[in-house]
Amino acid sequence: MTRRTIAALTLATVAALSTASACRPVDAETGTNAINQATELQCNDARRTLQQAIDNYEILEGKLPRDEATLVPGYLIMQSPLMDIDADGNVIPAPGSGCR
Repeated sequence: MTRRTIAALTLATVAALSTASACRPVDAETGTNAINQATELQCNDARRTLQQAIDNYEILEGKLPRDEATLVPGYLIMQSPLMDIDADGNVIPAPGSGCR
């Protein structure tokens, strides 16, 4: 190896190490909190979207939808894996979705 090659490799190694040291590790609690916040945002968004579809359906059809499938595809693109509609037309978390 030439002196120039060794200098280039050393410089690349130093740059890689300094970049890696700038990345701070995140503890498990911080990571878990971030995941829970993202999930909560997804749940809130899914609830809002489904409620808007129900409201629009009721305005245009004059009645509440029988179930979520009634809203697809005219009012929703697809059924939500996070939210469902109960027998009274209320938006509720889907079983196993993790939503509250």
